[in-house]
Amino acid sequence: MKKILITAMALAFIVISCKNGDKSRFQVKLSYTNGDKMVTPQNIGKSNGWVFLEEIVYGKSQLPLIVDSQKISGNSGNLNFQGKSQTQGIFELVFGDNVLAIPLINDATEIQIDADLSKTKDFYTVTGSPASKQLQDLLAKVGERNSDIQTTFFQLDSLKKFNAPDSVLVAANNKKNAAVDQLNDYLKQFIQTTPSATLGVLALGWASRSFQPDQMETALKGLKTRFPGNAFLAEMEKNSQQQPEQQSSASGSWVGKTVPELVMADPNGKDVTISSFKGKFVLIDFWASWCGPCRMENPNVVKAYNEFRGKNFTILGVSLDKDKDAWKKAIAQDHLSWTQMSDLKYWNSQAVETFGFQGIPYNVLVDPSGKVIAESLRGEELDAKLKQVLN
Repeated sequence: MKKILITAMALAFIVISCKNGDKSRFQVKLSYTNGDKMVTPQNIGKSNGWVFLEEIVYGKSQLPLIVDSQKISGNSGNLNFQGKSQTQGIFELVFGDNVLAIPLINDATEIQIDADLSKTKDFYTVTGSPASKQLQDLLAKVGERNSDIQTTFFQLDSLKKFNAPDSVLVAANNKKNAAVDQLNDYLKQFIQTTPSATLGVLALGWASRSFQPDQMETALKGLKTRFPGNAFLAEMEKNSQQQPEQQSSASGSWVGKTVPELVMADPNGKDVTISSFKGKFVLIDFWASWCGPCRMENPNVVKAYNEFRGKNFTILGVSLDKDKDAWKKAIAQDHLSWTQMSDLKYWNSQAVETFGFQGIPYNVLVDPSGKVIAESLRGEELDAKLKQVLN
């Protein structure tokens, strides 16, 4: 199994976490079997036979910090790892060159791990650490639901390629939306009931990819009420309140203003300008192939385009990609049949400097005169706004 990766959004939520009191030192006891079966010719590496206790940290490099290491000897045995942290956070036991990984939370002074290294799934149990056990369950449940979502996306993609009837596409899209709702319902319930602030903010990080802004706000307020005085939750709330102010100060809030000009190349290298779309309602959609929330929102944007494109409406995609091949592949995979442009400069894109947005997906809706009439439209809000102005 590849090393478990915490998403960049989730990592940002673990800069600070709930205090661990005087329990700054903790011990991880590993009992393993089938140590000889862990390494195969495909995963032999320079770290073969070693097990590392790593702390997941957030910083400029975003690289894990190795806290302790031990070498496996024999088919079975016991290893002890010593850790120290003033805050409660996420750790991992990493086997070899990321052959296997076990995520942990240092909520106890002694954590026991029993692992069968011949397996890649369901290969360990954890005792002595309630938060680590709950983290194990959380990863399994979120993984299952994410797999269901990916399956529905692939099914919908295949149906579109074979020009399935609209009724079939609608049913497939509803199935996809239902899968997303199931994930959201699970995360909502988890965030409301977990006794661990660390797990709460981690789950909220995953939820940020599919929650609507009002759902995020409600979940954050709920965590802050349940964990009063938590420094990181307070910082999260502060950042969420400042974000609209930052965007306003950067862009002046675009609603009611004339859309600025941008000139960038399309995938074929031909220059495209925003001003060339004057005379139409145009949704300028800022996205990227590497942006999970953008890719999840794209089916809604495709649906809006197909429904309203005959009513003097179109879309202009502006990508924050840096890899042209990845950009073009995402356009094809997500069936984005409208005009696309990008300067391939990632967050150094001229689009970010000109429009001043702090995150993507982001969009502005422009009327035929060139005036911005709405921004940050997603899902049902996008559909409702287009029906209002186009019908």
